[in-house]
Amino acid sequence: MIYLDSSAVVKLVHEEPESVALESWLSGDDRPLVTSVLTEIEVERALRRSDPDALPLATEVIDGLYRFDVDAAVRRAAARFAEPTLRTLDAVHLATALEFGADLDAFVCYDRRLLEAAIAHGIAVASPGSVHSRLGDASSLAR
Repeated sequence: MIYLDSSAVVKLVHEEPESVALESWLSGDDRPLVTSVLTEIEVERALRRSDPDALPLATEVIDGLYRFDVDAAVRRAAARFAEPTLRTLDAVHLATALEFGADLDAFVCYDRRLLEAAIAHGIAVASPGSVHSRLGDASSLAR
């Protein structure tokens, strides 16, 4: 299972420097792609600023992801992370990813603070095409 945070989903629908590397990394992989329901909001808000024409594609891509609710367990975990620099919505993404436990193969993200927090919590991370790609690189994980 691969968790995509909002920054990764934006790269799948709006051309950014890491987009091709991410698409290549994901191509041919049959593991389920998962995210938080927050991604629906975050991606649309980001695209309304940067690329409103990509909104229909974003809807299509997000509809193809398994989306998980921000339930009470996720809210509690997100509120209790010790990292003081972890932003609220990032904490929700991390708490959601942690709910998958050993089923989670990789957490794909392009935010250094969130990547570092994920690594600190024992999650393999990936940022294909990014300067952060060596932090806790999951790109070599068996597919």
